[in-house]
Amino acid sequence: MQRLRHDLAQSGRTTGDDGGEIRLTPAARRLADCYQRLLELVERCGRSVEVGDWVILADEAGDLSVTADEVASAAEALTRDEVPTPPVDVLAMVERLSRPPD
Repeated sequence: MQRLRHDLAQSGRTTGDDGGEIRLTPAARRLADCYQRLLELVERCGRSVEVGDWVILADEAGDLSVTADEVASAAEALTRDEVPTPPVDVLAMVERLSRPPD
């Protein structure tokens, strides 16, 4: 998550070109959703290791494995989009998805 925030800060971008909602293709949105979930699971795995909760780690790592496959599938689908998606737009959407609801 820290790397994501660094990348967004470097780009200066958290919204679309017009300052409004980021418009992503369905494939790009799916990648953002899957990637956000992957980052969340990596964070949970890290916390499980820090406290030595191996049962939770095993569970979260299993979910992480499935989610990594979903990220791979979503990324592959994105390669078939006719409109290229700037990586910073996907990262900005991941950042939005990572924020707690208001």
